[in-house]
Amino acid sequence: MAEYLSKAMALAQDAAKLSMRFSEGLVDNALEFGLDTPGSFYDNAEYKLALVRKELGSGSDKDKLVAMKRLLAAVAKGHDASEHFADVVKNVASGNLEVRRLVYIYLLRYAEQEQDLALLSVNTFQRDLGDSNQVIRAMALRVMSSIRVPVISPIVVLAVRKLALDRSPHVRKTAALAVTKLVRLDAGLREELVEIVETMLRENSPLAVGSVIRAFCAVCPTRYDMVHGQFRRWCVMLADLDEWGQVELVKLLVAYARTQFAKPVGDSLDADHALLLRSVQPLMQSRNSAVVMSAVSAFCHLAPQTLLPVVARPLVRLLKAGRESAYVVLTNIQQIARHSPAMFSPYVRSFYVAAGDPPFTRRLKLQILAAIVSPKTVNMMVVEVAGYTQSLLTDIAVGAAGVLLACARSVRESVMDCFSSLLLMLDDARPEVSGAAMQAVCGLLLDGTVRDLQDRTMTLYDIVCFLVRKMDGGKLTDDGARACVVGLVCAFMRSKFGSLHALEVLRRGARSFKDEGAQTKMQLLELSACLMLAHRAQEEGPLARMLEEYSEKMSDIHAYLFTLARYDVDFDVRDRARMLRALCPLPGDEAHSEQMPRVLEIANELMAASSDNLGQANRRLDQKTAFTIGSLSLTVDRPMSEYAALPEWPTVKPPSVDRGTLPGTRNVGGGKVDVTSVTTTQQPNYPMSRAINIAGISGRAQPYSSGPEYSTPRSAADHDDLDAFLNSADDSSERVVHVNPRTAFVFQQSEESSESDISSSESESESSGLESSASSEERQSTEEEDSGESSDDERSPFTGAKSDSQLSLPSGPSAAYTGFGGRRGSEDEQAHPLMDGTSQHWQ
Repeated sequence: MAEYLSKAMALAQDAAKLSMRFSEGLVDNALEFGLDTPGSFYDNAEYKLALVRKELGSGSDKDKLVAMKRLLAAVAKGHDASEHFADVVKNVASGNLEVRRLVYIYLLRYAEQEQDLALLSVNTFQRDLGDSNQVIRAMALRVMSSIRVPVISPIVVLAVRKLALDRSPHVRKTAALAVTKLVRLDAGLREELVEIVETMLRENSPLAVGSVIRAFCAVCPTRYDMVHGQFRRWCVMLADLDEWGQVELVKLLVAYARTQFAKPVGDSLDADHALLLRSVQPLMQSRNSAVVMSAVSAFCHLAPQTLLPVVARPLVRLLKAGRESAYVVLTNIQQIARHSPAMFSPYVRSFYVAAGDPPFTRRLKLQILAAIVSPKTVNMMVVEVAGYTQSLLTDIAVGAAGVLLACARSVRESVMDCFSSLLLMLDDARPEVSGAAMQAVCGLLLDGTVRDLQDRTMTLYDIVCFLVRKMDGGKLTDDGARACVVGLVCAFMRSKFGSLHALEVLRRGARSFKDEGAQTKMQLLELSACLMLAHRAQEEGPLARMLEEYSEKMSDIHAYLFTLARYDVDFDVRDRARMLRALCPLPGDEAHSEQMPRVLEIANELMAASSDNLGQANRRLDQKTAFTIGSLSLTVDRPMSEYAALPEWPTVKPPSVDRGTLPGTRNVGGGKVDVTSVTTTQQPNYPMSRAINIAGISGRAQPYSSGPEYSTPRSAADHDDLDAFLNSADDSSERVVHVNPRTAFVFQQSEESSESDISSSESESESSGLESSASSEERQSTEEEDSGESSDDERSPFTGAKSDSQLSLPSGPSAAYTGFGGRRGSEDEQAHPLMDGTSQHWQ
């Protein structure tokens, strides 16, 4: 039997070896006949690594290409391929373009680790900076800037200065990214790089503007004098940039506006301030969550209060993304809802807890529900949250108690319903749930929310008796809940219940003192001290008569409690007992008898403040530090290493400056724009260009410019590969499109449109503004009468337009919106007043 098993194992091993050789033979044959696939390099990368050194030294470009692919496949799988660095560097000047590109990719990965060997190829990199292929120029500069050796920094600076004026936007983008690397490598180059960045700020290509903004923020983020002349041009280009360029530019423009514009007062805005808001608002429709958050941040920190409701719907839309993205969005909504809760009231159902929500999402949703309570939503919210109190998930039930507390404090009509639900939660067997309910009940009693009701069926005496019986019966096991009951007795000790039962509560608490928690022990000590101070103050009333009758018994209980607390294992209890004993001495503590009147006066003030603080502590919510909306610091609730708070609004009105001209227009002065009257009749101060160049490679539009440095991307349909396209001459013809002069939105003109249509549109746009606005009013009123779908709840409080501020985009085959990946607008979308409110239909 053993012999049979050994033969079977040997046969299996032979079969495995044969299968491996057969698969390797198939791969080799596929490579020989040019049938290789990317996956083949991953299958046997480890086995073939021994042949890489030989193939890299081969005279055949085909062998070198295969070796580089195998090497990069090994790097992609996590293997350390730095041992082949010297062999790879030898091929940096290879005549084969594809081999050189793979070599550059490898050098980007290991140039920082092998700095000495990388320096050997610097001369080759400098020579490649003048190559006719823009990809080679960009890769050479990218590798040079990745070699973190300070000795070559002057060489890299010269290369950046040269390629910052390159004819290719791709190379200029690489040069801008190299600036940020140089600043991190050597901060002493900052002054020299400022001149280069100032030249880069005149960049016209949307492909490179985002990288230029990043370089500016890394080198001189507070040099706003360099931004003045580019402000209006950047506002127009904002919709044409790539997503990450939009994020960087919005951050810069927000910081610029906070220092160069006065804080909005009412509905009056500076004209450039309004232009910025009009340019940022369309970004809320982007498919990229980061772009939407940057636009929301801009509105929250720049827009007047009347325009803030436009951020609600985009934020609610982002909740449908992944759970991680939803957490970030909910964190920002929570911060915004603390200052402007009314904007989220129409979307209260979006914050209901779903069955599949993770714990962190449930917690944030319940906190947001507590923040956006309003008379319109309280009825449906109380019904929904009442079901949460019976949830099997403890965190949902605990959060429901906080929402009921917020509903009772915000809307007087819902006090008794919320209070009754909280009293029912005291019977919950989970200590966390009963404790949260008890703290909410304590807060409603101490701040007068329940006591001031005229139609309540229970008196204060009945409520406190009910709570004390819960505590004495053992149903309240949470330490915080029991401490709240004792604190209520202490706060209402001069009421009917205190006059009759306060001493009995103290006696029963002293009996179970050793088994109580730290919070309950400290509350019992405060109750004992308050009763002793009331007795020594010789007050009049039912409480004074009761204390006079049982003075000897009360003194014994007081001494017993403070003696136990003196030797308690919890140091907080010992410290509290020491402090209270100094304010309310025991019979043997007469060392400072001459100062006793003053001590009693201070003690009465402290005890009164302690009772007030108990109510305030229950009223405070979980507040966060006010970080910038959309920042990572707000999400993690702590300042990150590179976090910089937004500058404060200037206290003095900033002087007027020249912020450049819009494309195709003459310079116009500043002024004020009333955002409530810009809906239909007022023409904007900034007429937009009526002709732009179309970016065929990216599908985005670029502002028109006649400058020599402006480069227009072309269509790649007539070229076989990307390299041939990038090296080809720019022979594409410019296609004319129309731009809404009110919103600076870009619409791609259909190729079927004739020149007569274009000229007629131009003549219409140059007609009287009063006639245009009047016809727009008639069209808008007709559309509203026909639709009849807009409710009062969905309209903006300042113009009557829909609060979500959807743009009025053209429909039909003659125009298509190209701002965000070719999204086509619908006919029933209405314009927001910030976008000048007029629906321009382009023929």
